[in-house]
Amino acid sequence: MSTAIEDRRILPSRTLPTPRFRYSPVVQAGPFVFVSGLVGLDPTTGQLATGGAYAQTVQVLRNLRALADEMGWPLERLLVARVYCADPSGSAEVNRAWDEAFAEVEPPARSFVVVSALPLAAAVEIEFQFMAAAATAA
Repeated sequence: MSTAIEDRRILPSRTLPTPRFRYSPVVQAGPFVFVSGLVGLDPTTGQLATGGAYAQTVQVLRNLRALADEMGWPLERLLVARVYCADPSGSAEVNRAWDEAFAEVEPPARSFVVVSALPLAAAVEIEFQFMAAAATAA
């Protein structure tokens, strides 16, 4: 019988922005896939989206959709999102982008936490957890 640690796999992605720090952006353990916190980086330019919390949230959710498409995961398999926002006044903008992204799909469970700062001076960071149908080929 295997354990989650034995089943732990790093899943490479061609669509996510290149990490700026040492971490694994996507890890699968058994049927669960964990996506490290994403900030609103444009994967082509590597620059943070301009326009505040709304624009950065839109970019995070675009990056998530691109990853889901790349891996073959429908958004209906998205279980949890944890939203970190550096400014509580940005919550309405985050929610607007969120509602647009999930207009046609039931959204996952979600936490929203206000923090004092985020990497790269981002306004928003969101981490995600999917339920994968089966182990994804690397």
